[in-house]
Amino acid sequence: MPAFAATDDVLRPYVGYSLVYDDNVLGVADGANTTGEKLSDTARHAEAGIIFNKRISQQVLSGHANLDHITYGHFGQLDNNAKDILANWNWHVGNHVDGNLGVSYIQALTPFVNFHSDELNLRTQRREFFDGAWRLHPSWRLRAGVSRDKLNYDLTSQQAGNRTEVASEVGLDYLASSGSTVGVQLRHTRGDLPNPQLIDTVLVDNSYDQNELKAKVSWLLTGKTQLQFLGGYVQRKHDFFPARDFSGVNARVQASWNATAKLNVTAGIWREIGALDDLTASYTLNQGIGVGSTYDMTSKIRFEGQLKHESSDYSGTVALPSLQLADRKDTFDTASVKMIYRPTTHLQLATTAYHKKRDSSLDGNNAANNGVMLSSRYEF
Repeated sequence: MPAFAATDDVLRPYVGYSLVYDDNVLGVADGANTTGEKLSDTARHAEAGIIFNKRISQQVLSGHANLDHITYGHFGQLDNNAKDILANWNWHVGNHVDGNLGVSYIQALTPFVNFHSDELNLRTQRREFFDGAWRLHPSWRLRAGVSRDKLNYDLTSQQAGNRTEVASEVGLDYLASSGSTVGVQLRHTRGDLPNPQLIDTVLVDNSYDQNELKAKVSWLLTGKTQLQFLGGYVQRKHDFFPARDFSGVNARVQASWNATAKLNVTAGIWREIGALDDLTASYTLNQGIGVGSTYDMTSKIRFEGQLKHESSDYSGTVALPSLQLADRKDTFDTASVKMIYRPTTHLQLATTAYHKKRDSSLDGNNAANNGVMLSSRYEF
């Protein structure tokens, strides 16, 4: 939920409480619940945290820490303490060189997209990053960055998905006087998966190298409309199974339109490969389209809505022909609507309703779930 205290506050502690009801918590496929086991549940979230923001001359130190204690009414074995921590130093040297140095840590329950067991499976994500930019000319900017992302699963059966990704990137941008930017960037990612994946009787090493050459554009079409584009050629080569290699175009386009002072509309379309919590493939080719909108009915009431359609293609990612997944394709449709009410400057109340549906060419993999969330948050 967005913060709403004054931006010059150095420390902003908060507490919150939420109820989330879902009629298919584990995302169990249609017709798979032959025993009639209860699939719905209500999760209770009790959270506390702090937001930090401090400017010292040109330097800006910021971050947040959040602890969310989650308990389930029926699936008590899923009770957990989720954590979300971020620290960032927005550094500056003179007027032409700046960047960021930071770390983040997130621990949460693994999403039930491709993993449907009621066993507790926490997923931990750690990230360290450093980037910098040099404005070598009023119209030109040179930038570079490095990052290290590490992902681990607690559950032994999922640890073949543990991975460490180290990425390095360089880019050059042209800065137009209008505020638009046009640039190009090179990026290399080394992905190491230390735990081989056992498929049939074969141990598969999913480690890989990925290279990208992309254009990066942020274009101010009008005073109310902005267009962002990131796309180009991507090549991924695996250490063990060349059959899983990928080469082709990845791209994402996002448009934002401030129709009025109260109404904003965003839309996006994308085609890109991505990692997933599934042990039958190392990645999927995802193509989708989404639209969202916010409407400030009054100074205290806001409405938000989102629609998204995405397909995930597994072809070319299968380790062994015996898996018979070469033609697998999943389609995801999600819709949500949210109302936020701020009765005071410190208290925020919200209610959200959502619908999710998965259709798959894989037999017994279609599923749907609906849910509603009531949430509150108080900033001191």
